[in-house]
Amino acid sequence: MFDNYVSLSCERYGDLMKKYDVFQATCDDATKTPVTVYTPLTKNQLDELYLIREVSKTLQKKKEEDMKKQAAQAAAEQEKAEEVKPKEEKAEEKAVEESK
Repeated sequence: MFDNYVSLSCERYGDLMKKYDVFQATCDDATKTPVTVYTPLTKNQLDELYLIREVSKTLQKKKEEDMKKQAAQAAAEQEKAEEVKPKEEKAEEKAVEESK
């Protein structure tokens, strides 16, 4: 059954369905060679796919490094804020003592 919402041509859909029917008929028999429903990717397509994977790995590593840097920076800022806080409290205590 052809679907108008699928971006395949009617002929291509028919070819795929024929291959799929053959696949279903032979999938239980181990003596027959497996049927491929889709055509294998070309060398150029495989190269492009490999390149995309490599770029994705590189970008993922860079993202993780950036996140580690941000976490370290946030921790350093928090430590500075904690160091400043006791100094402010001491200054307030001195001001209270002087006012007495």
